[in-house]
Amino acid sequence: MLSDSLTLENLLNIYDNEISKNVKNKSKLYKFELHKIEYLLDIRDNLLNGKYDGGKYNLFLITKPKLRLIMSQNIYDKIINHYITRYILEPKLSKYLLKNNSATRKGMGTSYAIKMLKKFLEKNKIHNDIFVLKFELSKYFYSINHDILKQLLRKDLSKDEYLLVEKVIDSTNKNYIKKYITEVNKNGANKIPEYKDGKGIPIGNLSSQFLAIFYLSKLHKYKIEEKLNKEFDIELNKKKTYIRNIKHGIVFLGYNFKIINKKTIIKISTDTKKRIEKNLKKLNYETKNNLLSLEEEFSSIMNYKNSFIFANKYEIGKIINKIWD
Repeated sequence: MLSDSLTLENLLNIYDNEISKNVKNKSKLYKFELHKIEYLLDIRDNLLNGKYDGGKYNLFLITKPKLRLIMSQNIYDKIINHYITRYILEPKLSKYLLKNNSATRKGMGTSYAIKMLKKFLEKNKIHNDIFVLKFELSKYFYSINHDILKQLLRKDLSKDEYLLVEKVIDSTNKNYIKKYITEVNKNGANKIPEYKDGKGIPIGNLSSQFLAIFYLSKLHKYKIEEKLNKEFDIELNKKKTYIRNIKHGIVFLGYNFKIINKKTIIKISTDTKKRIEKNLKKLNYETKNNLLSLEEEFSSIMNYKNSFIFANKYEIGKIINKIWD
């Protein structure tokens, strides 16, 4: 029941600990703060009375690492989305997820995932050959079938919880989103995927990050391609799907993992090195042209050195020296 968790205290907890700390537009944050309690009470009443329609998105494009549509929420809608994730989806559905489902979950981020893979490799390197399957899903967030996702949710959510989550799932069906994408694709050489009616979840929502993992939680036990096509209406990106001996390396979260002669080798991937070099060149240029102070330059360099904790520090140092020599 929504009424069990939909309290002012829980909404305050979400706002204070998850939302307010990450709002970049401080003027919007200040305006919300002026009437914070009134807004939170309004959120509670709208949700309890079934008046919420899924919210409205601010649409914009990012170009790196590739062209993507981002659907950003205002503070009001973001609080609702975090409430749905923290107090409905995670408590009711986490039981279906394996510990391998590490993305976007509390305490199970990038470092957790890399340590998990490293532990698995260390455990299995006694064998002569280890084969790894890597696969990518084609336009995954745009392809998630609303009806299939809703069917997966029904048995675990109360009626009012389900109706609320359903509105968020269906929020990609709104016409203003389709019109925006159509205009972008008319005017640009690069195309972005369209949200078809009854398909896709918003890129950027906390709830979408969780639902994307949950949607395929059954997949671990079946023949992957057959299950994806027939039951989940999702296609593999076959250009980026392969089975490879670990001695040839597997790229995972910016690192290249290999086992050679029973020794686990972890290095920064080639693409990650290129990205670091590009960013460092920009940093060097900005410093030389007085767009950045020496203190800011030093701080940024140290961030790079400290970010890649699983790589040999010599690797990062070599890239840095290459730019500054």
